[in-house]
Amino acid sequence: MPLSISTQAIQEKNKLASGDPWLLLVEIIYPNEEPVRAVWNTENIAWDGETWYAFPFSLSDIEESKEAEIPEVSLTIFDIERRIIPLIDAYGGGIGASLWVRIVHSAYLDNNTPEFEHEFEIIAVSVGHDFSVKFTLGAENLSNKRSPVSRYLKGHCRYKQFKGPECGYDGTETECSRTFERCRELSNQARFGGFPGIGRIGYFR
Repeated sequence: MPLSISTQAIQEKNKLASGDPWLLLVEIIYPNEEPVRAVWNTENIAWDGETWYAFPFSLSDIEESKEAEIPEVSLTIFDIERRIIPLIDAYGGGIGASLWVRIVHSAYLDNNTPEFEHEFEIIAVSVGHDFSVKFTLGAENLSNKRSPVSRYLKGHCRYKQFKGPECGYDGTETECSRTFERCRELSNQARFGGFPGIGRIGYFR
């Protein structure tokens, strides 16, 4: 499936020459810590309201095998300023932490939507003597994704938060069974998050 990119990005991609590079961004998210934000560039940049620090790093291609194994990606960052290594020490390598890879264009840093993004899970980490940090990343595992993505039910409310912005109930009751009958008891059926008009087993999408 082809990537859907902005009109600006298409124009830049089709240029024969340009002095404005594409930038690879990496965001490493450890629990209860400020994310580490790195850009493959010669200087720091500001994007999406945050500062992304210039790091030398390399990202391998996603390789697939005939045995249908979950593909892995290798990311190596040279942490000369020791922004990452202390976190690795504190979290025992940070196995299971999230790592986002994004691509933006340097000429359109005011566009907060990346041209490409993908989330990985850190499954292994090693630190070299030259301040290199090698992350082994687990690529997307389709078996972990819900399919179908959505289910529309006849008598069950899809809103998870009672009195939340979708629910809209502002009365004195404190509990809701998330059924149409209960919603009608609360005189809130106009905001019911189910679909009474569809069939008994619901609709999948």
